[in-house]
Amino acid sequence: MTNINFLYGYPVEFKNLCMVYPPRVCDSFNKNFYLYSQILTLSQEEIEDEYVEKELDISNLLTPFEYLLNTAYNDPTLKQYIKDAFFLFTHEPVTFLCEQKQIIIGDISEVESVEGLRILKEEDYFEFQNLVREALGRKTIEPPNPNEDPRVKAIKAKARYRDKIKAKKGQGLSLQATLSSICCMGIGITPLNIGELSYAIIPVLMETYQAKEKYELDTDCLLAGADAKKIKPKYWIRNFDNN
Repeated sequence: MTNINFLYGYPVEFKNLCMVYPPRVCDSFNKNFYLYSQILTLSQEEIEDEYVEKELDISNLLTPFEYLLNTAYNDPTLKQYIKDAFFLFTHEPVTFLCEQKQIIIGDISEVESVEGLRILKEEDYFEFQNLVREALGRKTIEPPNPNEDPRVKAIKAKARYRDKIKAKKGQGLSLQATLSSICCMGIGITPLNIGELSYAIIPVLMETYQAKEKYELDTDCLLAGADAKKIKPKYWIRNFDNN
């Protein structure tokens, strides 16, 4: 379940290193928003998929943290995108110490001593990524299992590939259609204020409203004489994560 702070637009503290802020709907209008989101949520499995697609040596597989630093070190353009991604979610600048495998969070010119540096390291990055996923309204993931059965790993890889194909086909509502629908729900959200909502709450509002509509429709059908054995209204106020 997404942290309630993120749903209503409030930040969450991460290990005394930084605050993680949920992006607003208006932030998603930035043409690089999805790139920023992908940069900080890239998983070990997705890196493995990329290696397989490019026929690279999987024995030299980088971790997401190593991949991030390696990208920042070798590509100045992507380095700036990574900095922008961190700023979107932490509201602070970052400095990369690629050889030391560290990321300093905050303006180092304001730090009086080395002890005052806030340093993001490999061992904390997975948890940081999951917090970013929550800030986006996504589900958190489990750490990769190095001893996972190759057959299970292959099945998961195929599932990710299918999901990628579906995404390319553009299945599901576009962001424009989703936001327009929410503005027509009659709950006080309009084109004038929807941009201030947290991005994470959008799918929650859609799911809740659809459940409400389904409940009301099923109830109306029963009142009109529909077969009670075929239609069983499910009350719409519930914890959807527990379905």
